[in-house]
Amino acid sequence: MLYSQGSLHQYTGSAEHNSGVFSRFRANHNRSSSFNEETLGYHTIDLRISTIKMDAEDTDLRLCFRIISPLKTYTLQAENGADRMDWVNKITAVITSLFNYRIRQQHVENNDYSHSVSSNARSPNSLPPLGTDRVSNRAKPVSAVLREISGNDVCAECNAPEPDWASLNLGILLCIECSGVHRNLGVHVSKVRSLTLDVKVWESSILELFRSLGNAYCNSVWEGSLQKNERVDESNAHGTSITKPCAKDPISHREKYINAKYVEKLLIVRDAVQPGVFPNSANIWQAVKADNLREVYRLIAISDTNIVNTTFDDVFTIELYHHVVDTQDSSLDSDKEERDPSSCPRIKDLNEPGNCLQGCSILHLACQRGNPVMVELLLQFGADINMRDFHGRTPLHHCVSEGNNPLAKHLLRRGARSTIEDWGGLSALERAMEKGAIADEELFILLSES
Repeated sequence: MLYSQGSLHQYTGSAEHNSGVFSRFRANHNRSSSFNEETLGYHTIDLRISTIKMDAEDTDLRLCFRIISPLKTYTLQAENGADRMDWVNKITAVITSLFNYRIRQQHVENNDYSHSVSSNARSPNSLPPLGTDRVSNRAKPVSAVLREISGNDVCAECNAPEPDWASLNLGILLCIECSGVHRNLGVHVSKVRSLTLDVKVWESSILELFRSLGNAYCNSVWEGSLQKNERVDESNAHGTSITKPCAKDPISHREKYINAKYVEKLLIVRDAVQPGVFPNSANIWQAVKADNLREVYRLIAISDTNIVNTTFDDVFTIELYHHVVDTQDSSLDSDKEERDPSSCPRIKDLNEPGNCLQGCSILHLACQRGNPVMVELLLQFGADINMRDFHGRTPLHHCVSEGNNPLAKHLLRRGARSTIEDWGGLSALERAMEKGAIADEELFILLSES
C-alpha cells in the first residue's frame, strides 16, 4: 500500500508494452478505508512525461518518493523501505518502457509531421519557409531542422549525438537523459519538450527562436567561464571544480552540473559593474527596442532578478513621464480622463499608440516593434501577457491598435484576454472595431471567444 496524507494510492497496469497501458498512474484520494469504487477519487498521471524521485531520509517525509509531472507533483509514502524501492523500480521500468515504445515510433512520427504552408502565400521565386527542403520542396522533420543550427547536432549538456529533446525557453537541444534532469528543475527554469512527440509545440515562432539561438550561442552564455578555460569551484562543496559531463557519465554527474549551470548560475561570466553603465533592466529595454534578441536572452540569463517584466517606469526617471499623477488624487474624474488612451495627446494628436510608453512593459515594446520572435522569447521566460500600461492597455491592445493582426492572433492563442478593458472602458475587440470592420475573420473569432 502507498499513502499520501492519509490517502490510498494505487498503481494499475499490465505487463504488455503498448502506448496506452503503462501511461497511467491512478491515485485514489479517499480518507476512508473503504475500497468501494463509487467512493474513490482518481488522479491520472501520464507517465510518458513524468519522472520519479526519491525523497531524502532526513526530511519529514520518511519512506516517501515523488512522481513529478508538468502539471503537479505527487508525494507518496510506502509502508517500509522495501516496498518503497519496489514501487520506485516498477514505476521507473514503466517510464522506460514507454520511452522505448515511443522511440520506436519516431520515424513514423517524423514522416507524418509537416508544416502547414499555404501554396498561394509565396511567389515561385521566394525562399521556402523554415523546415522545407529547398531541393525537394518537402517539409523536413523538426529534428532535422533544429539539428542544422550551430551546435545542435549534439546535446547541449553532455555532447551526446542526435538529441531528440529540447528546452523551449532555454533554446537548446538535449539528449533523453539530460532532458530528464532538466524536467526536474521545474518549468520555471526549463520547459522540456520532445522534438518528435510534442508535434503541436513546434510553431514557426518557436522554430525561428531556436534558429536565432542554438546550442553554441546559448552555451557561450551559460558556460562562459568553462569556455574561457577558467576553473570554477563550487561555493558549497569543498572547492570541487565543475566539469562538463560526457554522454557516458552517470546521471548524478549530469544533475550536479546542470543544477550549477542553470539554477546556481555558477558558470556565467557576468558584466563588470562600471560607473555610468546602465543596470540590466535599462539594458534589456534598449535591447528589445533595438530588436537584439541574443542580447535580450543574455541579459535574462545573467540577471540575478527577474527582469522580463521590466517597464518604462523602472528604467526612466519621472522627468521623462508625460503623465504625472498624484496618487492621492488618483480617483478624481480628471485622472480617469487622463488615463483614457483616447485623451492622451501623444496618442491622439499623432495617431500613434506607441508614442506613449508610460507603464509599458518590454512585452508591450516588443509588440510595438512587431517582432514575433522577440515576443516569443519574452513569453517563454514568463513575461506577463496581460500586463496593463498607464492607460490600461495590454500588449493585445497595442497589437490591435497597430493593426498587427498576426501578432494579435499569436497573443490570443497564448492566453491573452481580449475582455480586459483599457482605462477608456474598451476591450481589444472594441478598439479593433473602432478602426472599422474586422476583415480578418480568424482574428474576430479569437477576440470574441477569448
